[in-house]
Amino acid sequence: MKTNRITPGLSDLNFKKGKALFLGLTMLSLLSCDKDDVEESAVAASAVTETTVADANTSKTTTYPATVLGITTSTWKINSHTGSPSKSKYWDDIRDSGASFNTYTNSDYFYTDGTWTYFKTWRGLNTSSSSSNPRVELRELISGKEAKWDGSVGTHTMTWTVKVNQLPKGEDGKTGVLCFGQVHGPEKNAKGVEVDDIIRVQFLGTANQKSGAVKLKISGYITEKVLGASKTYDGYSLGTEYRFSIKYTGSTVYLYNGTKLVFSQKMNTSTEANYFKVGNYLQSVKGMSYDGSFGLVAVKALSTKHT
Repeated sequence: MKTNRITPGLSDLNFKKGKALFLGLTMLSLLSCDKDDVEESAVAASAVTETTVADANTSKTTTYPATVLGITTSTWKINSHTGSPSKSKYWDDIRDSGASFNTYTNSDYFYTDGTWTYFKTWRGLNTSSSSSNPRVELRELISGKEAKWDGSVGTHTMTWTVKVNQLPKGEDGKTGVLCFGQVHGPEKNAKGVEVDDIIRVQFLGTANQKSGAVKLKISGYITEKVLGASKTYDGYSLGTEYRFSIKYTGSTVYLYNGTKLVFSQKMNTSTEANYFKVGNYLQSVKGMSYDGSFGLVAVKALSTKHT
């Protein structure tokens, strides 16, 4: 039986070649698109992953006062409170309350905005057995132990940037005063003299004052006992940033505002067992009941040096 073979014509060959070429180009195009799509998808996936990680890290990051201020359990002790201001409990060391030094924060007493650390003290708060005035303060430590240095040996300096935002209402209902830095001494020194607070650096103004001019008031043994009275200076205001330094050397106490010497006075008795304190210590509110009045102090860039 004879099989008929059909010989393709020229037009059929051209058609098949064109079809093959078309299919080849299409496949190349598809392969190219797939590659681009994969690359774009990989970049997009990477971006999503990075965003997710960044968001996760941000959500897990909490800023605490101790970290912002740069203090540790080797350098300072936190004197503060727990509970509501009207029923607070005072702790000479906040760790005794069960709080962690590194993560302790309380919007009523001790908190931060990421730059400043705020010390908020209410009139009528419970306080220590040794004082009738309430405080939220830091007490200096050296290598984790309570500092006790001699003002006649070496040079001892505390420098801090401070901004007082509000004064409390004092006992007379008209004035307001708080202390934001001090050198504290022993209740009685080696000579039996009651030195206690060597110098208190304070702002004096009106009750519940939140802005405007105030006086810088220097009190404590160095003025009240050695000079016979506290000293006051004009030219200060609430809500304004100041860089103060207290230096105690050669039995003499110096106070600087920036590089300007504001006050200096030599002690008239022995000068052992001193330490720095900084924060918010209300003055002239002894025995006053809680009424919502408070003082507010912001601190940053705190440092001490002993040479």
